[in-house]
Order: sequence, then C-alpha cells, then structure tokens
Amino acid sequence: MSQQPSGWYDDPSNADMLRYWDGVTWTNHTAPKKSPTASQSTIGLPQQSQQGQQGQYGQVPPDRTGVPTPTTPMPQGSGWQSQSPQQQAPQGHYPQAPANAQWMHNIRTTADGVPLASWGKRFGAWILDGIILGIASYLLLRAFVPDYFASIQRVVDAAAAQDQAAMSSLINDVAAQAVKAGLVSWVFSAIYCIAFWTTTGQTPGKMALGISVRRTDAAGPLDVVTAIRRRLLSALQLVPFVSGIYFIVFLLDGLWPLWDDKRQALHDKVASTQVVEGKQPRKQV
Repeated sequence: MSQQPSGWYDDPSNADMLRYWDGVTWTNHTAPKKSPTASQSTIGLPQQSQQGQQGQYGQVPPDRTGVPTPTTPMPQGSGWQSQSPQQQAPQGHYPQAPANAQWMHNIRTTADGVPLASWGKRFGAWILDGIILGIASYLLLRAFVPDYFASIQRVVDAAAAQDQAAMSSLINDVAAQAVKAGLVSWVFSAIYCIAFWTTTGQTPGKMALGISVRRTDAAGPLDVVTAIRRRLLSALQLVPFVSGIYFIVFLLDGLWPLWDDKRQALHDKVASTQVVEGKQPRKQV
C-alpha cells in the first residue's frame, strides 16, 4: 500500500468534520466541512445584487466571527497548511480527500469512532515498559530475594565443574527461589500497570508512543476491576504445570492484534478493552 500524502480528509470519527492526516497518523486538528458563516457569504450572488448592497450600505460588512473567509488570511498556527495557488481549492470549499484515499475511511476505530492504535505502536510501548520493569524488578529481587541470584550462581559453578551431584541437590533450591522471584516480579508489574491504567490510561511506554487503553464501551481511564481483569492472563505464568507453556500463550497474546478485527490482544478480550490513539479524558471528580 502506498503512503497516503498529508492533507485534510473526512474525519473517521465524525461525518460532519474534517481531520488533518500528517502522512502517518491522524492529528488532533479538526475543522467543520461547512463554514459556520456560509449563510452570510455573498459568493455566488449576482454581481448586480452585490453592487446594490454596496450602494445601499456602503460595503458588505466583514465577517466578524473570527472564522477565516476567502478574503481573510488564515491565521498562523491554526493547524491548516498553506497551499500554493496551483494547490488551492476553489473558494468557499474545504479540500476533499482524493479518490484513491478511500482506504482512509476504513481505518479501524472503536464503536464511538476513536482510531485504534497500530500493532507497531503497541509493540514499541511494550518494549519501553519492559525496559523500565526489567530494571525495577532486578533491583527489587536484589532487595527481597537475594538468594535467587546466589542459587543461580551455585548452579553455574557446579555445571562448570561438571559436578552432577551438586547440581541435583541445588535443583529444588533454585526452583523455590525462582517461584519467589516470579511472584515478586509479577506483583510489581501488576501494580505498575494497574496504577497507570486507572489514573491516565497510559503507562510510560504508551505515553511516549501517544496511545492509551480504555474500555470498549466507554472512554476514560480503566476502573480497578477492568484493570485487574486485564492482568489475569499474565497470572498463568505463576500456575504450576501451566507456566511451562506460558511462552506460547504470551506469544499468541502479543501477536493477536495483527489479525483481530478490533485490534485486541487476548488480554484485551478478557477485560473488554482496546488500545487507541491519543490520551483518555480525565475522570470527572
């Protein structure tokens, strides 16, 4: 698929508005398809009628609404792009999407029209959060489960010395320490995610990529119950006899948005959530 050029196109979340596409994603700049002052415009009226108005009242009163008109320069910083004379649309009309941009109208959105985040942005946010969680978990394990690293080092030393008897005796100790380490790491990551999901809807990784998580049926940060449900799938790694195949579940969960029509991962389906472009509105106090 060729890259669609930047410009103003029909807003996928509001049929009465235009939204600016920057060539990569939708921006927050919107504008009405029809100017609010269209009913006051004299464009298209017979010249004689306009002259009569000018003779009777001196001149046609200027537009005082602050909305740019064909004779009023567009204010800088308004979000509109200036165009060369060859690119300018006919006066009184907003630029429309080219015929080959129909695919833009099929951009996947939530039920109320908010564009869904791409898999690439979700993966990038996961990487950033993973780095933060990895560093923090290491420090926590050093503080609360120091024997975990010591037991691993003893196994490594026994393997290097090819001491099978010592390795056999250390297996149970390593397994017990690994359970403690896994529990500490999971609890911390759950607190990390739930705290951000229920306050802003964005973990630091999602903030950096400009995406957020919300319920499928309502905008805003998640409630606590929904946030906990969104973490339930990851708890499988703590269940005996299931943790061994958790990697398969983890892989499917991460890749599921690539073919899902709602771009939901498996943990999104458990919690009825979706990841969308932009921030979530603040909770009303």
